[in-house]
Amino acid sequence: MMFVNSPLAILAVASTVSALSLHPLQTQQRRTHAGPRSFTALRLEDRRDGLSDYGRQKSESELDSLQSKRDKMKKASLANIKPDDDTPRAEDIENMTKEEFDEFVATLGADDIMENVNKMLEGDWSGAKFKTKRVSSTQEKRPVAPTDGEEGEENFVYVDWTDESWDENELHIPNRIGFTTIDWGDEKKGFVNGKLKKQDRKEGKFNKSDLKKAYTKLQKSGITFVETSESFAKSESIFSKVAEDIQLEEGPLVASTFPNPWKHALRTRRRPRTGAAAISPAAEKSCERLGISSITLYQVQNPWYYLGGTSALAQGMLEVIQDDHSRYVGCVDMSVSKLFKLQKILKASDEFVATNQFEFSLTNRQNMGMIQACKKLGITPICRNVLDGGLASGRYTSTNPTGGEVSKGEGDTGPYSLRQLEKMDALFKTLESLTETVSKRVKSDLLNLDAGQRPSINTAITTTQIAINYVRAKGAVPLVSVTNPRAANELLGCLGWDLNEDEVEELEKACKSCGV
Repeated sequence: MMFVNSPLAILAVASTVSALSLHPLQTQQRRTHAGPRSFTALRLEDRRDGLSDYGRQKSESELDSLQSKRDKMKKASLANIKPDDDTPRAEDIENMTKEEFDEFVATLGADDIMENVNKMLEGDWSGAKFKTKRVSSTQEKRPVAPTDGEEGEENFVYVDWTDESWDENELHIPNRIGFTTIDWGDEKKGFVNGKLKKQDRKEGKFNKSDLKKAYTKLQKSGITFVETSESFAKSESIFSKVAEDIQLEEGPLVASTFPNPWKHALRTRRRPRTGAAAISPAAEKSCERLGISSITLYQVQNPWYYLGGTSALAQGMLEVIQDDHSRYVGCVDMSVSKLFKLQKILKASDEFVATNQFEFSLTNRQNMGMIQACKKLGITPICRNVLDGGLASGRYTSTNPTGGEVSKGEGDTGPYSLRQLEKMDALFKTLESLTETVSKRVKSDLLNLDAGQRPSINTAITTTQIAINYVRAKGAVPLVSVTNPRAANELLGCLGWDLNEDEVEELEKACKSCGV
């Protein structure tokens, strides 16, 4: 997003707009006295006197067509007429004294000025009336993400808005946000191995081309942490194909997972993995499927009961690092007591548990204590299902129970009952209200900066982005499923701004009033 150099320049442009908006009225008055048009009509009328009814109708049609063309040409010509010479220029306004400037401002419509400024900040240039060229920012920041469906080359700028002091350990996740490939390759989630038809896209389906565009957009714009797992359908092999043709200055931060051995045994119809020696070979095979020699983070899912005990689990995690299959190791759904034991064993070998992943969202805050426990142990909390199936983002409401999707048949009211959604109405209203509150706050913060220092960040805040950044505000790293460019844009719109304490408190009060 780009901005006019200063408030003074904005006002200068606005005055130009005022002159332009008055000019068409003046030209319209001139048009009423234009002689050539009526003269042409009279001459054509004279030639029609001796025509048959058919000929008269045809000539009338031709006349209407000719007049329509002349009108269009006239409008096109009028659009290029310059404003009156007495309109103040930008440099004139810059040189005004405070008294002269105040007098000038009094002649302008403040509402019209702010309307156009707001449209500029939202990236909606189609509705703005400013006629000057936008001045690019001298500071490199991420451009506003285009709408879904835009084609052509995009200019990506990598930005990490977070301070490394936020990290609980040396594993730094840029922008404290990531995305998961849990739906990649899963036909039940809408994956199509081939071309998509229009109807497929309407139904939310996606293919490898969508995944590649979304992945490129995220990686090159500052969201580089991506989670895969051998238990995610074909996500690791698809990731390999999606990422192989994309050139990045810095490679992605890839995480994979050693799944629960008992669940893995049921899924693969094999004996459960046991002992320390089982973990490193599993990590190696994940690297092979991903097409990379080593990953950033290898997570071990809570095994319930692991044959060999916690010491075998810890030894296996150390071997993953020693064998150079991963730089860091972490956990998934591990209890506080197991985390404490694992952290103690790993630190004795100068390594550590870097992360623990679990479910957490605005509407599912049962693991708030786990976030605090992780921080005390020096472990980065990573949260999945941060939208709680669409409930936390306000996608499903009592007035929109199907989330905008076509009903599957009679009696289909969506994934949640109307009673459940009605109970959440207060939260949904708060989410909607906060989109406006946060948007205005971010715009105000931007306007307080010099034009050359204003970063290009999203200010058209959505309820989904509020829900995602709530998780970040609580000190965790949200993981969001991304399967197409539209979802990538939504996630990128979370960067560059945060919820403040008052806004977080307002959300939590709304949750409590709903019994959440």
